[in-house]
Parts: sequence; C-alpha cells; structure tokens
Amino acid sequence: SWDEDLVTRLGALLAAEWRKVTTTKMVWVLTLVAVALSTVNVVPTVLLASGTISGGVETLGEGQLQNPAFITTVLSQAGTGALFALILGVIAMTGEYRHMTITSTFLAEPRRGRVVTAKMVLYAGLGAAMAVVVVLAVAVATYATLLPFDHTPLTAAMVGRVFVGAVIGMALYAILGVSIGALIRSQVAAIIAVVVWVLLLEAIVSALLPAVAKWLPGGALSAAMDVGMRADMTGSFTTADVLPGWAAIGLLLVYAVVFAAIASRTTIRRDIT
Repeated sequence: SWDEDLVTRLGALLAAEWRKVTTTKMVWVLTLVAVALSTVNVVPTVLLASGTISGGVETLGEGQLQNPAFITTVLSQAGTGALFALILGVIAMTGEYRHMTITSTFLAEPRRGRVVTAKMVLYAGLGAAMAVVVVLAVAVATYATLLPFDHTPLTAAMVGRVFVGAVIGMALYAILGVSIGALIRSQVAAIIAVVVWVLLLEAIVSALLPAVAKWLPGGALSAAMDVGMRADMTGSFTTADVLPGWAAIGLLLVYAVVFAAIASRTTIRRDIT
C-alpha cells in the first residue's frame, strides 16, 4: 500500500543518512566542542558568584549561590550546545551541495520532500542525543564547582527541567539547521549566518529589547530550560522576562515547522544544478 511504501522509503532514507553520519567524525567533534564550551562557562560564573574572583559579588549580586534561580541559570549553560546542534543540521544539508552528492541523492529518491524530512528526523534525534551529553557534563561541572562553597542544594528537579528543555530545544534547533542549510545551500554562508545570529544579533536584542528577545529562538530555548534570570547591561543578574515553559517549547516548535515547510517547498521547486 501507499502507506507501507512511504514507511519503507523513509526507513531506507534514514538508514542512508545514518551511514553518511557514521562515515565522519562530525557529530563527535561538534558534541565535544559543545561540552567543552558549556562546561567552561560554568566555572567562572560560580567563582564570580562565590566571591573567589574579585568583584564578582558586586557584579552578579550578593547571595546568588543561595538562589535556586541562579543555580538553574548556571545549569542552563548547557544551552550553549544549541548552536552546535544548529550547525550540525546546517552541515547535514549543505554538505550534500558542497560535496556534489545532492544530485545522486535526489536521483535515488526523486521525492525531495522525503529526503529533507528524513534528514530532519535523524538530525533531530542527534540533536537530542547531543543535549543529553551536554546537560550531564554541565550538571557534573556545576556540582563539582559548587562543592567548596555554601550553596542552595543542586536538586534533580533543577537538572531535570534543564534536561527536558535542552533535549527538546536542541532537537528542534537541529531541524532549524537542516532547514537553513536547505535554504542557503552554501555551507560557509549558512554557518556564518547562524553563528552571527546566535552569538551577536540575539545577544544584542536580548540586552536592548528583552521583551522582544523572549519571542526569538534563543529566548524560547532559555525559557524551555526554566531560566528565570538574565544578565543586564552591567553584567548583574536580574529577573528575566520569559515565556512559560510550555509556551516556549510551542514557540520553538512553530519556528521548526515553519522553517521546515519553507525549506521543503523551496527544495522541491529549486533547480539543483
């Protein structure tokens, strides 16, 4: 039947995508970099709040290690990994154009929408797996760094909320990455675009227009991880204007679905030669 054929074809496409992934070290390299950057961010934040680093308490505010919202904010450094889930998705699609394998891929499966869908499904899973590794690494780093200091307990509930938000968020970020890769096609241009957006443009909007920033992907990801604090223009931490967790996840899903629909539609109609 048509349904059985669809399932069979998607299964074959997923298997083909998996073979492509396992022939390179791309996923491992991006995951290791995500772990390194996420955990490195934890240490100075805790040391500043503890007063170990001169001027930290004056900047961040006194008693932050006793504030559960601050500890959750430290754990949310795992969100740094979302950039690498985004890049992973970008490479998944642009790599086909860069290495000129897109023609043979579409000849093997002329229904281009299925190819894009298979990539999104597989890389969403890889994004979620990356999130698991990053959150666990950040939780261990946070626990170890907090040990010498008097602090509010690091609970399973705190880690769990960040874990759920990061896993869902990074899976959706990977889908966004595939979509952006399908739209831009140039690997270098696409990676530069997502890096500038995440590290520069969203940061500027967050600092200057927090009421707008909460509706952007980065703001939604933070809210999904239960982050209730943000750094203001002076570096001090204040209560953040964020969406409820369920609304933040819904907003990320909308971004993923809209971009996926546009990317699929564009890929189906576009001349690839």
